[in-house]
Amino acid sequence: MELYSGLIYPAVLVWCAVLAATGIVTMVWVRAHRVLQGVVTGMWIVTAIQLVTVLVLLISGNDAGIVLTLGYLLASVALIPLLGIGRLGAPDAAALDPDPNRPVLQPDQIARVDGGAALIIAIAAAVLAWRVAVLLGAA
Repeated sequence: MELYSGLIYPAVLVWCAVLAATGIVTMVWVRAHRVLQGVVTGMWIVTAIQLVTVLVLLISGNDAGIVLTLGYLLASVALIPLLGIGRLGAPDAAALDPDPNRPVLQPDQIARVDGGAALIIAIAAAVLAWRVAVLLGAA
């Protein structure tokens, strides 16, 4: 439990802050989109580490409510694929869909959509991590 409360939970919160800050910077300065893509990869890693750690804690006999804790964990994992949602407006993605009304975004629009999504998902992921920590008794 000390590993989660002392290292994993703070790391998730710090990475959520980094993701939010990078999302804001990307919305303002489009060239930061490549940096945001790296931060998104880091978010995948941090979320996977959190998932494995919490599952080990639950299996080892923590008193937390399993259904609620697993629900929050699944929600935090389900958020991550939404990072980079701007790629759905890319020309190659639009070419795969025969719908003539499907929007095609410019690269700067894709970067801004990704930045906005990163900001929203960072806030949601931090809240979910906090709820898991409360349920585990780490917060």
